[in-house]
Amino acid sequence: MADLAREVLSEHDSLLKEWQTLNQLILKVREIDEKRPRSKESFYEAYEDISELYSRLFLFMSKFTLHELKEENYLYLDLNERGRLELTLRLIEDHRRLNQLLEELRKAIDDYRYMKIEEWELREKAEEINQRMNTILMEHMKIEHEEFSKLL
Repeated sequence: MADLAREVLSEHDSLLKEWQTLNQLILKVREIDEKRPRSKESFYEAYEDISELYSRLFLFMSKFTLHELKEENYLYLDLNERGRLELTLRLIEDHRRLNQLLEELRKAIDDYRYMKIEEWELREKAEEINQRMNTILMEHMKIEHEEFSKLL
């Protein structure tokens, strides 16, 4: 169990770095009004940040899902055995909320790509989701770091 705890804790570091990269891309969404294509030739340049955000978001979502499986199927069971059922239920709920927010962000980007929403709507949604995710993610990882460190 100690090896898995170490692995998951190191994944926290890499996931956090990837999330910070996503944060920077989300902040670039603010600039999209200035990059809005004025001609056919400028189309790809205008949507470069959106495309990068979209692809990195899918990669992050995949890695996050695999990470969650390790935690929920192994490490959380250990927490339950140590009488921490209430905490594991909270952590599982955090995972569900984070996944829901990631999906909301993906949908907002899709809506923008298919011209269902405008730049300002994407910007507002992305920034709001970003704030909510940061709040949940930071507290969630802090708790897991404290609990999983006890397994080492």
